[in-house]
Amino acid sequence: MTTDANTRTGLARAVRPAAPPGRSTGLLLLVLLSGQAMANIDTAVANVAAPAVRDDLGTSDGGLTLVVAGYALFFALALMPGARLGSSLGVRRVFLGGLALFTVASLLCGLAPGTGTLIAARLLQGVGAGLMVPQILIGIHRWFPDGQRARAVGLYAATLSGSAALGQVLGGVLVSADLFGTGWRAAFLINVPAGAAALLAGARLLPRTGADEPAVDRPAAGGGLDLTGSALLALTTLAALLPLTLGPGLGSPWWSRLVLALAVPALAAFLRTERRVIRQGRRPALDLRPLALPAVRWALLAQAGTTLTYFSLLYVLALHLQRQLGLSAWQSGLVPLGWVLCFGVTGPLLPRLPAALRRLLPVLGGLLLALSYGAIALLQAAGAAGPWPLAAVLCVGGLGLGTTFSSLLTLLTDAVPPRFAADLSGSVSTLTQLAGVLGVALFGAGYPWLASHGTPGTAFALVALGLAAVATLSTVAAARALRR
Repeated sequence: MTTDANTRTGLARAVRPAAPPGRSTGLLLLVLLSGQAMANIDTAVANVAAPAVRDDLGTSDGGLTLVVAGYALFFALALMPGARLGSSLGVRRVFLGGLALFTVASLLCGLAPGTGTLIAARLLQGVGAGLMVPQILIGIHRWFPDGQRARAVGLYAATLSGSAALGQVLGGVLVSADLFGTGWRAAFLINVPAGAAALLAGARLLPRTGADEPAVDRPAAGGGLDLTGSALLALTTLAALLPLTLGPGLGSPWWSRLVLALAVPALAAFLRTERRVIRQGRRPALDLRPLALPAVRWALLAQAGTTLTYFSLLYVLALHLQRQLGLSAWQSGLVPLGWVLCFGVTGPLLPRLPAALRRLLPVLGGLLLALSYGAIALLQAAGAAGPWPLAAVLCVGGLGLGTTFSSLLTLLTDAVPPRFAADLSGSVSTLTQLAGVLGVALFGAGYPWLASHGTPGTAFALVALGLAAVATLSTVAAARALRR
């Protein structure tokens, strides 16, 4: 992709706004992060509640897959339109609208009389989360000055890991407690009071669209919405994610490969459309100009690769611990708990390190992550891959992942000016979903296949080596981003 000198100069000279005057940035960040926490917790809670849903509603395997994975699919589909709406209509409006939709959909999930209603409510939940989540990075990008942005990004990373850990524990507790005879429904109904509280706080604390947002972010007169580009982007995302989402649960239907192949021409058509819209001076569904910076391209590639290994490991580890080592569901959930907690610890700590060391963190974190996957393979080869040794090594991996994730996100927010905040937020969020689904599809299918052609221990070791290879390539990409 090429760009002219004026575009590069504009990217380099952009000035970021400070946080809105008269507002507590701490409370402002708390409101934003509450939305991310709810979206993350709901993903983990649904996984834990799935067996109870099947027993209560008589849900089939395919229906249960849609209950769990349909949320992630519509979440991903709504991310980029949500980011663009936040840029056009204002972060406050779209965040609160998405949060309200998510809360109402949670109530519908908790009251669902059957599988069909539950699936529809879960899809609606995904749309609400997809509208809400992109506003978090846009708000951090716009409202926090340089001195506070690194700390805000660190707390954002901590929220990602902390909410994932809380979701694993909370889901088991709520389903097992059977509060007021609600069973699995409590796992969704808990979002209703939490969402109502976040709505009240957000209505009071979030800045209104207008003077608090930079004029360069507002739509140009007559620019209109890029409906064609938005439709092609949604088609591309759907064609890429639907086969990967449904494949493991529905036995990989034959038509899924045709749908997946459709993603390639859809992506090509989308790229052509966006370039044409930019040449016409209109606002595209996804502005590709930040990709003109090599540092942005390499950082996004590194972020996607490390995220892929994270989701893949959690999925394969659960299969290995429960099916091969005989652990119960709640016991297997405790093994990676140190991983997600160590991931979160890095966020608040990294901004306190010397500037010279912080610059190297994307590479150092990636190396630490790759070494942890290699250590898992060595433990398995030595016959010492029990739950506790694995938990210890996973703590090291969590530190590596948290280090590279937070530092790459800081690099991206520093490299991209506020006028492209929506594009950055939507790109990072969508890449996270794509990488997670792709990793689970590849390594989640590879592990049982390898186990059927050998031993489960050998299969687990080979998967760990594969994850180490992906983490190493991601580290190379992070190094390229730093060099640029």
